[in-house]
Amino acid sequence: MAIRTILAPVAGTAIDKRVLATAFKLAKSFNAHLEALFVAAEPQDAIPIVGEGMSGLIIEEMIQAATTETEKREASGKASFAAAVKEAGIEESNTPSADAKPTCAWRKDSGREDETVARRGRLFDLVVIGRDPKEASASLTFDAALMETGRPILVAPEVTPATIGEKVMIAWNGGIEAARAVTSAMPMLRNAKEVTIVSVGEVPYGRACAKALAEQFSWHGVDAAVVESTETGQVANTLISEAEKCGADTIVLGAYSHSRFKEMILGGVTQDMLAKCALPLWIMH
Repeated sequence: MAIRTILAPVAGTAIDKRVLATAFKLAKSFNAHLEALFVAAEPQDAIPIVGEGMSGLIIEEMIQAATTETEKREASGKASFAAAVKEAGIEESNTPSADAKPTCAWRKDSGREDETVARRGRLFDLVVIGRDPKEASASLTFDAALMETGRPILVAPEVTPATIGEKVMIAWNGGIEAARAVTSAMPMLRNAKEVTIVSVGEVPYGRACAKALAEQFSWHGVDAAVVESTETGQVANTLISEAEKCGADTIVLGAYSHSRFKEMILGGVTQDMLAKCALPLWIMH
């Protein structure tokens, strides 16, 4: 699979700049088409449930306020997009080109943001989305991109690194989610200058080890180093430490190998990585 189309949801917030900066880097790396998607909330969906005693005038004022807020967010998102286009020097186009070159476009839809991103995201090869480090999984849109598109997502960090995908670290536990993440990231792995596969603790019985994955990579022309850590503490902390050691600029990670609800309540590697890791995360459920 090649990465030819990238979706980047924008919402008119401060996170847009980091999402677009990351998305444009990837678009240039893959010669892909980038779509910046803004979803305008329907005014009636943006206000609380209307009570029987609420007057028509109050309802009208609330709808107008919601409309004004949406317009403000759209203007902010468009401004961030225009600045990113200028910075990246990429042509705006809605038509596929015969030449292998990056392009971009702005798209506006109406409805619920999470539902629209899920529906639209299934059409793309990759979704780039931002996160709040303190509330990484609280966003319905983030959850929709990860859990409902069936596509890999690239989580943009607070600070966009100078490079993305040149030195890649794979967090490997031999599970289904990790295997899906690795397969989806193969276009990036083939182009990477360095690839390191890291496993933490013992790989569960019945699963392939990191060395076995590295052997298979040779069929794809990918030469990967292997690190088998014996640390038994926090897995996320160990992964972040190993990423620093190998100078990784991107981490490939399978998401929620345990029940997502269980991880939300009790904690887990995915939750910890989203909260603590400062690198772009290429993840897939």
